[in-house]
Amino acid sequence: PLWVGEEPSPRLHNINARRDLSELLLTRLAANRQIPILGICRGIQVLAMALDGTVQQDIYENYLPTGSAGSLGPSTIKHSQDAVRIERDSILFSLYHKERMAVNSFHHQAVKDPGARFRTTAVAPDGVIEAIESTEFKSIMGVQWHPEHLGDEGQRLFRWLADEAAEFQSIIHGEFMEYVRELKDRGIIRHIGMSTHNPAVAKMAALCGEIEMILF
Repeated sequence: PLWVGEEPSPRLHNINARRDLSELLLTRLAANRQIPILGICRGIQVLAMALDGTVQQDIYENYLPTGSAGSLGPSTIKHSQDAVRIERDSILFSLYHKERMAVNSFHHQAVKDPGARFRTTAVAPDGVIEAIESTEFKSIMGVQWHPEHLGDEGQRLFRWLADEAAEFQSIIHGEFMEYVRELKDRGIIRHIGMSTHNPAVAKMAALCGEIEMILF
């Protein structure tokens, strides 16, 4: 919370400011480079914080709209096993083909406001945000639950990430080779290959290795 000017809640657990800062910077850099990202549990919260959203420090404090004008209330269920509602026009729905799904969430924090760069695509019965996706046509998604422990069901998210990463790598590799050919035509390099010491080409080569990112 300190990185965004908030005072820590009394309900907040341990803070690792060094880890927070490094993950926030890395996430923002990856998003700016269009690198596919899947945020899991803490990862969805990092996505929101890094890209102009906010996180509720404890979901059992008053922060959820209650239906009464201007009034806020806490989460009303125990977030250890949830049944989330999925938006039909989301990547999640295209992967699972269902509007309601049981998940294995276990958390006391959650995305409070996804911000303009994300939209909410799954919520718990009490309104707590459980999934977000990019509004900028980027391959970036966050889920509050743990798909790595859901067997074949959870693998659908990882297959999505792998497919998006493969497409990203193909596009970047094509752009890289086009750039190298341009440098060769201009006489800056003599051979198309990875042995060149040209800094610009080396930078593009390094970018080709940035394939995917998973945040836990």
